[in-house]
Amino acid sequence: MSIDLSTCEKGDVLISSHGTTLEYISRTPFKQYAYLDHVVRYVKYKNGEKFAKGSYGTRTNDGFVFANNRQPETDDDIVEVIKN
Repeated sequence: MSIDLSTCEKGDVLISSHGTTLEYISRTPFKQYAYLDHVVRYVKYKNGEKFAKGSYGTRTNDGFVFANNRQPETDDDIVEVIKN
């Protein structure tokens, strides 16, 4: 499945390659976030433990953590979008 975060709306649920649940927030820039194309909020780990409040990150249009130098064994790249 091909990922395209440009079709996401605030509140859409994102699942990473490592089972992390995230929430789509907005396109960049957002607050201090300007790196890459989209801002996401980390919600919970695969084991169900919640992330600390204010845990945000950015992703490329195709869901990657980094534009270059990707490390699939550790990067929480987006593999599924669940429309809200």
